Amino acid sequence: MTDTTAPAGNSIAVAQPVSSALIYALVALIAVGTTWFHLSGPLGPDVSWLITVSERILDGGRLYIDILEPNPPMAGYLYMPPVLLARALGMSAEPFVVLWTVGFGLLTTGFAARLVTANRLLRHPELFWPVTLLLFLSAWGEDFAQREHFAAMAGLPLVVSLALRASGIRPRAYVWIIAGLAGGFMLAIKPHFALPILLGVLYVAWRQRSLRPVFAPEMWLAGSLFVTFCAATVLFYPAFLSNILPVATTVYIPDRRPLWLLLAVRATAYFEVILLIALIGFRRHIRASPLLGVMFACAIGFLLSYLAQGKGYPYQILPGTALIASFVLLGFSEQREATRRLPDSAIPIVAATVLAVMPMLDDVGQWRGRQPLEDAIRPYGEGLRIVNITPDLTVGSPLHRRLHAELVNAPPGLLMSISAWRLRLERPRDAEWSAKIDGFENAERRQLRADMIARPPDVVVTSIDGFDWLEWAEKDPELKTMLSGYEQFGAVKFFDYDLVLLKRKGLMPKP
Repeated sequence: MTDTTAPAGNSIAVAQPVSSALIYALVALIAVGTTWFHLSGPLGPDVSWLITVSERILDGGRLYIDILEPNPPMAGYLYMPPVLLARALGMSAEPFVVLWTVGFGLLTTGFAARLVTANRLLRHPELFWPVTLLLFLSAWGEDFAQREHFAAMAGLPLVVSLALRASGIRPRAYVWIIAGLAGGFMLAIKPHFALPILLGVLYVAWRQRSLRPVFAPEMWLAGSLFVTFCAATVLFYPAFLSNILPVATTVYIPDRRPLWLLLAVRATAYFEVILLIALIGFRRHIRASPLLGVMFACAIGFLLSYLAQGKGYPYQILPGTALIASFVLLGFSEQREATRRLPDSAIPIVAATVLAVMPMLDDVGQWRGRQPLEDAIRPYGEGLRIVNITPDLTVGSPLHRRLHAELVNAPPGLLMSISAWRLRLERPRDAEWSAKIDGFENAERRQLRADMIARPPDVVVTSIDGFDWLEWAEKDPELKTMLSGYEQFGAVKFFDYDLVLLKRKGLMPKP
């Protein structure tokens, strides 16, 4: 039985499939391998910080008052289910976050694959699940379990639902409901994800020569959920509007990288190369295959979302990379002969495996790059309080989680101050604007002082390389007095700059 009300004539003739047992074995191998890899090392800095945010909320911390997370509330609650389970079992949250992510990826890619197979949206639909599982679940490296990672995996059922409409097939109620929920979830993570959704539905409208797909029920559901989420944020988290938005819109959001730099980031270069391959070798599939056409349109939407954010963070382009790479590999499969040998089917899976393994190897390099910092502090034992006096989130997280320590900072790092510093270099001085910028920077300095008074740190991690963050902190007389009670005990290379380590006077290594 199919999942649609369309006649079979609207679907694509399916070639002799690869054995279902082999596909299930591949899926199981991918899931187990991905789980094993991420259980063998630390999760990335952003995820580690957001796990800490969830734990602080459970401990009674008030989001946007005691916990200064600069993103909307979904960031603080995305990891709450595995954190709750870990607490109930008295275990660390990280393994449960890995399992939560892998389970989510299996569910979303498996559901999408079922729709593709049932509705014959590809000539070789059996390849859809292992290829997308490798690219959407596994090919994330340090950014595994990031918010963008969840958004990409959640968006796949929506992509397939749009492809059904582009094929002239009306999705059944449960399909468009799941697709709408996925769209609302994506928008709650980041409003920027309206761009891939919009380009996907506009592609469907173009194929149908009608604007009706724009008003499809999944679009209404996604939009309604987003409006509800915004209303709930205003109602339950008014501090987000008063404490976060003013500084974010004045300092953080305007601090953008130039377009040339956004396009020169290594992760973006990967996207650009794959996009070029897609346009040269597989552009006919944009029109010929509704599914591949929607994937291409949504990939371009994720590129626009990345550019709109203007930060150049690699993880922000990864959803687009997963989609455009899936487009190319599945498009390659569509061009193979209907009666082909098993090695022909293996080519897209092998290529997807290579694309999945490359970020994992880079992740191992990230683990090694952070190891000297851990090694320098570990002799002082567990239960330490650590303060991060840099704008680099990766300095504090996952360090404090790896050492079973406590991060003193209310925010993840001095993000607003580094943005203020860069904006002063890039913009002409204006008295009123400068006063506002100075005020936000001083507020972050006062917050650091309050954090150190409330939870006096045992270890201070800072840097004077390129910008002297100790000098920045000591502009506050009280902070200067507090820091006089610390002495340097180490300096370590942290990727491309040096960190200075201070310890509370009298603190000695554990025997």
